[in-house]
Amino acid sequence: MVQSKDYIIPKGKWRFNEDVAKVFTDMLERSIPNYETMRQLTYLLARNFIVNGTCIVDMGCSNGLSAEKIMSHVNDCKIFLFDKSEPMLTECRKKYQSQLDTGHLFIENRDAVDDWGLDNRCSLIQSILTLQFIPKDKREEVINHVYNSLLPGGAFFLVEKVKCSGDALEKVISSEYYEMKHNHAYTKEQIAEKRKSLKGVLEPLQVWQNFSMLRKAGFTEVETYWRYLNFVGILAVKR
Repeated sequence: MVQSKDYIIPKGKWRFNEDVAKVFTDMLERSIPNYETMRQLTYLLARNFIVNGTCIVDMGCSNGLSAEKIMSHVNDCKIFLFDKSEPMLTECRKKYQSQLDTGHLFIENRDAVDDWGLDNRCSLIQSILTLQFIPKDKREEVINHVYNSLLPGGAFFLVEKVKCSGDALEKVISSEYYEMKHNHAYTKEQIAEKRKSLKGVLEPLQVWQNFSMLRKAGFTEVETYWRYLNFVGILAVKR
């Protein structure tokens, strides 16, 4: 990868390596529309489902930013932060170094497809911009792990980039998305290079396809709680 000012221009397929880990927070804030509102709303809703004595999972925790607001709210839960990128986990461990010896926080190199061994122990699981990077033929298996890991009444927060239902809408919304990135100081070259590098790595589904996977796994209460352009937040509750 080649450094261009404060942004990484990827060469070849996208990877969550050391270069990306160093600038990841800035990248999220400039690349995800309405990002801070999404984070705050996810936290405000998620805190209603946290039960003391249970487990919480952040699947694809990256550098730990996605769990930050939850961490500040939890008193007596075991928190598991999973990711399969060791450079991201290095940053995550730095962020929460003071909490690693408490016996309540576990930061582990683990693939979301793995069996977590947490059946019926979790009150909250979140996947913030993670499922979209998992091969499509593995996503139902991951959602099944999520469902089986949740206690009755537990919640799953899924934030994803999504495809529109038609080419015309996709063109308009994507155009506005790229304009937003340009307004956040990305050049057209940087936008094009990242889009090229993510092809075949980040594969979004339509909203209804995500709903279908969740319902197939057993979730009966599924709602959209946030949407901005081609990004959506979905809340699913196990009953």
